[in-house]
Amino acid sequence: MVNEKTGAASLVPELAQLAALGVERSITRAAARAATSQPTLSRAVRRWEDALGVRLVEAEGRGIRLTPEGNLLTVAAEEALLVMETAVRRVRGEPRAPAITIAFLRSLGPPVVGELVSSFLRAHPGVLIGHREASTAAVLDGIDARQIDLAVTAPHPPGRFGWLHLGHQAIVLMVPSTHQLADRGAVALREVGDEAFLALDHRFHTRQVTDALWAAAGIAPRITMEASDLLTIANYVSAGLGMALVPADSTAHARTVNLPLADAGARREFGLVWGTQDDRPLTLSFVAHAHQLGERYPGWADIDL
Repeated sequence: MVNEKTGAASLVPELAQLAALGVERSITRAAARAATSQPTLSRAVRRWEDALGVRLVEAEGRGIRLTPEGNLLTVAAEEALLVMETAVRRVRGEPRAPAITIAFLRSLGPPVVGELVSSFLRAHPGVLIGHREASTAAVLDGIDARQIDLAVTAPHPPGRFGWLHLGHQAIVLMVPSTHQLADRGAVALREVGDEAFLALDHRFHTRQVTDALWAAAGIAPRITMEASDLLTIANYVSAGLGMALVPADSTAHARTVNLPLADAGARREFGLVWGTQDDRPLTLSFVAHAHQLGERYPGWADIDL
């Protein structure tokens, strides 16, 4: 994301405010990042939600949680602000700022990438960071083509890529909020083996993990629909068309409930990936920062229910 104290942010202040929400999971911190006040940003969020007819944020403890729609818009705002900042620098005749492009799986966006980027920018405030959401295969292709510098993804890639373990993400059972299991604690897959399931298609690592979980439980799941988007799956689950295995904290829906799985192996490892031939100082600085973050705060990136 672009550092908000820039000429671009002064031209499109609301874009900077929306982008700040993608990094900071707090209205107060996002307001400070966007150089505005908390009441101003709160009013702006309500105004955007009213204009769009969708919720962008939800309260979570003392902070906020982006809805899938909010995540989509904040990522787009970050990319648009990066384009504007580049244009402003050209108009001013300034040298191009150091830039880095980070890709990520949607399910690892705000909770992991947001913290990585915001903490990195506090130490490197002049850096422009572009975000790109993509599948694991597209991420690795982008790194090979030098179009992407780093990525937060799963699983562990082939040996030609650098890899830094960041954490584990639980796989959970998403059910309609009206389902008889909605008030349960942990559920074993064998208890729901006869249910209809919705699933991501086979391009996604999550599907590989869930296929392994079903096989370990001795279940041949009755999959009634495959999709390429977790929000689509959540919408269909909320409509009562089945249940789904999804990464924890990957999507939120008012009419669904996520339940922990009692099955062993119901989690996936994810990490930071980069090209081993990339020896640029900025790339190496980001890798070093991620390594130091893990040493200082062990388990900071783990995502549980």
